[in-house]
Amino acid sequence: MQTDTTPRVPPQLLQLRASIDQIDAEILNALARRFEVTHQVGQLKAAHKLESVDPVREQEKLVRLGDLAEQQGLDGAFVRRLFQGIFDEVVRNHRGFLKP
Repeated sequence: MQTDTTPRVPPQLLQLRASIDQIDAEILNALARRFEVTHQVGQLKAAHKLESVDPVREQEKLVRLGDLAEQQGLDGAFVRRLFQGIFDEVVRNHRGFLKP
């Protein structure tokens, strides 16, 4: 029950929140698709006895992603940290494919 002292949420705010929720779902779907592909990469690397991590490629990607972020008005350092976390999780997953 709303009282006179309870602030009313403007409809525009509710619409913006719904948009944010939709974008969050899209980000999670994209992340799930990315991990599906990196899962295949991990299996392929294990089958060919390749290292779980390619530090040169990883650094090149971080630089490129940071630059792309800045071109879109985002904080490049934040995007690099975000993707470093994703890369770290991918490597953990890849190492799970290696046989002891």
